[in-house]
Amino acid sequence: MERNKDEKRLSRRYVAVTALVIVFFTGIIFMYYSMLYNEKRDNIIKNGEIAANESADQIDKYLSTNSDSVNLAAYALDEMLRENRSDREIQEYLVDQSTAVRSAVLENMTGLYGYINGRFFSGTNWVPPEGYDATVRPWYTLPMENPGKLTILDPYIDIQSGNVMLALGKTLCDGVSVISVDVSLDRIQELTEKAVADGESDIEMLLNEKGVVVAHSDSREIGKNYSEEKDTLGSKIFENLGAVDENYFEISHSGARYIVYVATFQNGWHCISVEDSTKILWSLRNVFIATIAVMLAAAMTIGLIMMRSNRYLRMSARAMAESEAKSIFLAQVSHEIRTPINVMMGNNEMILRESRDDAIRGYSDNVKNAGAQLLKLVDEILAFSKTGEKPGEEAAGNVLRSGERYTAPSARVLAVDDNPLNLQVFLNLVKRTGITVDTVESGAEAIKLAGRCQYDVLVLDHMMPNKDGIETLAEIRSSANNLNASTPAICLTANAIPGAREFYIGAGFDDYLTKPVNPNALEDMLRLFIPEEKIEEYKEGTEGAGSDSEDAMPQELEALRGGLLDIDAGIENNGSVKSYMSLLKMFYDSVDDNAEELGRLYTQNDNDNYTIKVHALKSSLRIIGAAGLGEEAQKLEDAGKKADRDYIDKHHQQFISSFSTLKDTLSVLFPKKDESGKPEADADRMKDVYGRIADAAAKMDCDRLDEIFAEMEDYRIPSGEAVLFDKLKSSSERFDYENILKLLG
Repeated sequence: MERNKDEKRLSRRYVAVTALVIVFFTGIIFMYYSMLYNEKRDNIIKNGEIAANESADQIDKYLSTNSDSVNLAAYALDEMLRENRSDREIQEYLVDQSTAVRSAVLENMTGLYGYINGRFFSGTNWVPPEGYDATVRPWYTLPMENPGKLTILDPYIDIQSGNVMLALGKTLCDGVSVISVDVSLDRIQELTEKAVADGESDIEMLLNEKGVVVAHSDSREIGKNYSEEKDTLGSKIFENLGAVDENYFEISHSGARYIVYVATFQNGWHCISVEDSTKILWSLRNVFIATIAVMLAAAMTIGLIMMRSNRYLRMSARAMAESEAKSIFLAQVSHEIRTPINVMMGNNEMILRESRDDAIRGYSDNVKNAGAQLLKLVDEILAFSKTGEKPGEEAAGNVLRSGERYTAPSARVLAVDDNPLNLQVFLNLVKRTGITVDTVESGAEAIKLAGRCQYDVLVLDHMMPNKDGIETLAEIRSSANNLNASTPAICLTANAIPGAREFYIGAGFDDYLTKPVNPNALEDMLRLFIPEEKIEEYKEGTEGAGSDSEDAMPQELEALRGGLLDIDAGIENNGSVKSYMSLLKMFYDSVDDNAEELGRLYTQNDNDNYTIKVHALKSSLRIIGAAGLGEEAQKLEDAGKKADRDYIDKHHQQFISSFSTLKDTLSVLFPKKDESGKPEADADRMKDVYGRIADAAAKMDCDRLDEIFAEMEDYRIPSGEAVLFDKLKSSSERFDYENILKLLG
């Protein structure tokens, strides 16, 4: 009877798990679809902006060349009119100028012409047909309506060539004369057609202020007046030109959805790029439908497995030992449910970290909470299935053990990161494992060391100056004779995005971790790749395991709660209070140098290295728990990647100011010591110390360097040596051996 109750209770939980799985996966799918939709839409808008602005710049440059020729001719002719120069001189000037302009700009133009001193002139000596009246021609009448201003006419058919042309005209100083030039639309038409051919947009066009099509990627549209049309795509575009504040808008026409980007330039003309978003976003719908189908199939599979497992459990009770049946059940459910849930929650965590959309983050928070409840319920079912204890009892928390402590004293790891704080964090996090760690701050140093020493694991930062982590690993892997050509490699990155694991594995890595690095996740991953024979399970008292004394909280640190730092996050990121305090000291000592370097890169307009530097600072800020300032660094990094100098110009100084404010906040933790009672180190001692420091740096012996600087704590550094000594100490704390040798060289 009791067994039947237990089985019913378990069956109800099977149903609950299945329902939660469906809700969980559905939430993930809807959230992911929403994110993809917004990302695709933003990409369309960005591409449209680029296409429209590039076309506008090229067309503006093309027209400006010819505008300059008209303005120059008008200036010269005004002088000739004031001096009462003869018609012959005017004609000669127009011929000479037309020849010069056509030769210089290599444009398809008919030459300068005009109505001057009551008669028609042509720079190409063209003789108009009998009855030709220049004063009724648009090239004359329209400039007369805008005296003194350069006027661009609507497209027209040239009598001489039969080509579609534009006329640019301007009145002269006497108020009744006009000078003009005809410009072929062929080049402008080429630009619009090329934008479409290159895939920059689906439709490209140039409209004048009246809605007349000056150029169009579909040449059949040239000359149409969209302001006079009804219910066409062109008329809808023209209607929206002045109706929105943004430089892009969305419209629907004939069942399709379009995103239109507009660049406005001289005389109120508009260069327009149109993207048919229907075909792009429709593909997302197909993905969405396919994903829903996969999700339903997965839910049905899980339900079937549960049903079969439950049936098998009942049958097994009669055919074999009950413990064996439960073990099979446990293995099946653990593999089929926990694994995909953990994967989905990992991707969801990436979305939480990277998304700036409040709605998506709200969905993601809901998914995170539902996932946590789901995992808890699964754990309870597994506990009940394995031990027979009721869910919620103590055994439930001990079914699956993760992050078990271990030591690996004979293991050796190479850690590579251009940010010394990241290296220190890595050392802190693996200290209790007893692993030997070599650290370097560049890809070039890593390649040299990897060629000399055999390692069990390589851990490389992705974004580094000169040679990034991917390039560094590729160079190590490319040589079959390299000692570490096949050594497992882990990538560390602060930019976790969906698909990151596949990306880094495709780049040659065996796995990756996101920053700030979770201590247990790091230990678990290292354990996965370190040879089994080098690992020992941790026992109390094992060297390198750490101690409770490391978690004593200084009062000064406790007092900083609620300010710029998330103290608990900083401690979690660094493994212990002691490690956190050590890292804060490194950060505090490096603030001025980092601010100075970032300012130099900003002043030099070195966008690439500025982006890399602010990326490193973002990582440091997040590690110490300064999430708010880390977010500011993230935005500057994003702007650097997009070459958005305007954003950087507006926010760089504010970031530097906040950076300095953070140093002031930390100053209470590291007050200057009173060294008045210490003896001053004489010249001989300083010479000896510098020699020992150089020798230790050349051997990359960080322990020896620590001993030397600890020894010098008993002495007062001479004022003339203080700056150099502080730089040496700071470089030592950052493991920057190369800079130490440079300073002492």
